[in-house]
Amino acid sequence: MTLLYRIPQSLNDVLNEEYLPVIMDLVKNLETGMLQIKILSMVQERADPIKKEEIRKMLLQKITYLSQKIAAGPTGITKSIVTRYRPGLDEIDVDRTLEEQLGHRALEYENIYCHEKIKQKSSYVLMLDVSNSMHQEKIAVATIATGVFAQKLRNDNHGVITFAKDVNTIKDVKDPNILPALVDRMLQIKSGGSTNIRLALLKGLEMLDKTQSKIKTGIIVTDGWATTGGDPVEIAARYDRLHVLGISFGLGGSDPITNKNMAKKGRGKYIHIQRFDDLPFGIVRILTNK
Repeated sequence: MTLLYRIPQSLNDVLNEEYLPVIMDLVKNLETGMLQIKILSMVQERADPIKKEEIRKMLLQKITYLSQKIAAGPTGITKSIVTRYRPGLDEIDVDRTLEEQLGHRALEYENIYCHEKIKQKSSYVLMLDVSNSMHQEKIAVATIATGVFAQKLRNDNHGVITFAKDVNTIKDVKDPNILPALVDRMLQIKSGGSTNIRLALLKGLEMLDKTQSKIKTGIIVTDGWATTGGDPVEIAARYDRLHVLGISFGLGGSDPITNKNMAKKGRGKYIHIQRFDDLPFGIVRILTNK
């Protein structure tokens, strides 16, 4: 894949006429997955305008499908309450049942108590660091991760922002959850610039404050190197929960100390993502509490 980046821009016409059709035929035969999407995104970067639009439509379809596949399973957060038995409840609260049954010779239905899981309406904001220069295939992976986030939280309030020196709102927490539209906006992001983590956290709080949810959670994906804007750790403490996915964008590595401190202050989890391709699965781990 890296050979595509070594071909000079001056040879783009030759690349489009002689090689891209062959590459596209090969890519179309691949199983829908991370490799296929990454190659498509790289090819799109060098394609002529007509082929760019064709590849864009393919990427929308493939990323939407893969995001839904990775996010399959239970959604949202639940809490457990103790309630009287009714058909469909099978996890008995033994202590409460024995307490209610005292003085009765035979077990009576009204004395049986069970645990019931109740869905809690929650609000989330995903904050993606795009301050480092990322090749197009990494933007594609970040887009898959964003799609997983949105699909997993399709029944909850959720927003998405990207940040470098400034903050860009990809999806406001009040916007409708239209996955292909979100994917399309993510594929258009540009990376590069300094890193203002503090500003991103403040914008995330501002977005979450628009909702009436009792639980307001932030998830930030960053290498932790705050090159402008000041120390972000104190802002992390303002979140109900702030989870941190620490990731390295290149040779600069990451700052695990800042990332761990943000997660600690935000009463959330810190997960170090060793491979960029694992980012979508890191989102799943956070949202399923694994």
